[in-house]
Amino acid sequence: MAELGCTQRIVKLRQRYLGHTSSVCLERALATTEVFKETENEPMILRRAKGFKRYCETKTILIQDDELIVGNAGSKPRTAVICPEVNAFWLSRELDTIAIRPQDPYAITDEQKKILRELVLPYWKGKTVVERWFSQAPEDTKKLSWETGVIDCEIKSQTGPGEFAIGYGDVLFPKGFDGIRNDAEGRLQSLDPADPENLDKINFLKAVILCCEGIATLGRRHAEKAREMAGKQADPRRRTELEKIAEICDWVPANPPRTFHEALQTVWFTQMALFFELSAPSYSLGRFDQCLYPYYARDVKEGNLTREQAQELLECLWIKLSEQCWCLSNNAAYYFSGGSNSFQNLTIGGVTENGKDATNELSYMCIQATMDVRLCQPSLAVRLHKQCPEEFLTKVCELIRLGTGFPAVHNDEVGIKMLLKKGVKMEEARDWCLVGCVEPNLSGKLHQWSDVGHYNFGSAVEFALFDGLHMMTGKHLGLKTGDPRTFRTFEEFKDAVMKQLAHQIRHIVISSHIIEKAHSELCPTPFESSLVLDCVENGKCLMDGGARYNIGPGTLGIGLADGANSLAAVRKLIYDDKMIGYEDLVKALSSNFDGYEQIRQLCLNTPKWGNDDDYVDELAVELADFVVKEHEKYRTLHGTYLMPSLYPVSSHVPQGKVVGALPSGRKAGEPLADGISPNHGTDMKGPTAVLKSLSKINHEDIDGATLSNLRLDPSVLAGDEGLKRLATFLRAFLDLGIYHVQFNVVGQDTLRAAQENPEQYRSLLVRVAGYSAYFVELCPEIQDDIIARTVHTGF
Repeated sequence: MAELGCTQRIVKLRQRYLGHTSSVCLERALATTEVFKETENEPMILRRAKGFKRYCETKTILIQDDELIVGNAGSKPRTAVICPEVNAFWLSRELDTIAIRPQDPYAITDEQKKILRELVLPYWKGKTVVERWFSQAPEDTKKLSWETGVIDCEIKSQTGPGEFAIGYGDVLFPKGFDGIRNDAEGRLQSLDPADPENLDKINFLKAVILCCEGIATLGRRHAEKAREMAGKQADPRRRTELEKIAEICDWVPANPPRTFHEALQTVWFTQMALFFELSAPSYSLGRFDQCLYPYYARDVKEGNLTREQAQELLECLWIKLSEQCWCLSNNAAYYFSGGSNSFQNLTIGGVTENGKDATNELSYMCIQATMDVRLCQPSLAVRLHKQCPEEFLTKVCELIRLGTGFPAVHNDEVGIKMLLKKGVKMEEARDWCLVGCVEPNLSGKLHQWSDVGHYNFGSAVEFALFDGLHMMTGKHLGLKTGDPRTFRTFEEFKDAVMKQLAHQIRHIVISSHIIEKAHSELCPTPFESSLVLDCVENGKCLMDGGARYNIGPGTLGIGLADGANSLAAVRKLIYDDKMIGYEDLVKALSSNFDGYEQIRQLCLNTPKWGNDDDYVDELAVELADFVVKEHEKYRTLHGTYLMPSLYPVSSHVPQGKVVGALPSGRKAGEPLADGISPNHGTDMKGPTAVLKSLSKINHEDIDGATLSNLRLDPSVLAGDEGLKRLATFLRAFLDLGIYHVQFNVVGQDTLRAAQENPEQYRSLLVRVAGYSAYFVELCPEIQDDIIARTVHTGF
């Protein structure tokens, strides 16, 4: 691959990054454990704030050669910060395998293992979120989740909630952390400690003050380090750069940024500090082009910055974001596969609060930065709308054509409707952004978190066919909905599938309450909460409902196409065409079609989702509408509704392993469909037909998000005509009211070659689910899943 980057500095930084491997850092774990031992009788939120501040005061400060944006969450680049309050349980079991596991291994030394075993893990035994879950979750929930993986309910107990969009424009940039601290101190003085209702508020505000003091200290420590390095630097150019870095870090993040460079450094300090507080994914940078543009425009207008200098600074930040590393268990690694991807979503485009096009010069520069560095972060997302400039749409298409999986494309009109469903006012809804994979959110105003549990459409069909029996284990895990041979009508069978789905969702709800309560009590987040409007005013942490808007948690439905295709096969083969009976089908599925190839061929040739065929498409819509209504039956701890989502991360692969053969013709253990995408190889009428099927779903009702993957052969987008075809396709996507689409544009030969010679394809990016990852860092099962996706050779 040719050298990338807008300048030689970026080329060097990029190449150095690609030489890093994921490893663990224990400094945060040691600081937190030390503080917790000192503060046994203090309120939990104060203990956590003191641990955060201690880490800011003591962590290793690293400034690498050539950097203009400085700092790392750990002691060096791409280190996963260990947070024992959520990591200790699984880490104690995986300490000897974490460096050699197939997916997302972390380098760890024998000395680090010794420290963990002797100084950290013993203290946290019995004190983690997951242990709370184990002690309180019903046995049926454990069997469905932890023991078999039919549903997943434990991942969020092994990590932080995440899925959070920082209030850069409304909170941090106008105030700086000193301003936030001043607000907290003022609110604290207004509270009467004699009122018992103020006790928790007082402790929360004290915790916010401690966190603000901590991160201000962190900035000054980087200034001291830069100044020390400048004094020893022989190169006058680098000495000047270090002196400027020192000046910037003396000012931010304590104070409001005055320049574009200061604003970018503030963003990065905040991003890395969120990983100090709790090991979690999906700390979103919000509407980056809107928040940062005023600083860029003023600096350029006043002659203090050129566009070229600004582009280089942007790309320096992109590289820092790629260095951010998230620590997760072996089980979670298969659900979030991708080189410890930290899911830092960055949104550009869209409309203003008045509904006008919001595209600006920085929008184009963000796309260019992603084209130049071609790294896994940030997760660039664009909001497209029907009035977006043709030039901007073409730039988006140019990035898609590169084949990195960026950007994720979102329909602005549908995203706004999703925010309106959450109760957000229209002028605020127009300011929506992305978090996590594809989830619509609102920077600094809304608290929601996803992935509290993954349920399984494929298992729902299996349980309906086998009266609740799980074929892989022989255990009765589903409901007893009856012998299918007694179902006289297709509606009876479909009703059984719906009951099995409802059963799975119910267990996720039960688990959700335990996890949500445990995080509130064991892992409050005063630093994160300080970055959201109304938390300081309300004197409440995010997990206690302090934000202006509170939604969720949310679930993930896995394998919609598997459910719809299987329902269609049963309807056609048993009821409509009467070609086979339930007894024949059950025998074929029980044997994984071994000896029943004729029946399998009949199953494979039934209508499939993704071909604009109402026979099956209407069933997919029914399934989606059903889970929306089922979610509306439940309330969370704060009285909000449970949020439905249909995106997979990469859990369609591990959850497929626990599902037996299905009436769709899918064999046991094969991956399920990802998101609302068709099953691999079944979308035979081209990507436009896929769009027509996707458009039938009521996307705005599934306000946790829907995700759809498409894979195009590179030849489809060749030349100017290829870009025009893609732009027309995206216009159709907008007209059809679909929420999201993303693309892999890479040939089969390239992927096969990367499997055979991974060292030659170290920087090959592919789209996995709601994120891009390095292909060679994915386990073979995920690699094979990407290779198996339908390759469309035309629109």
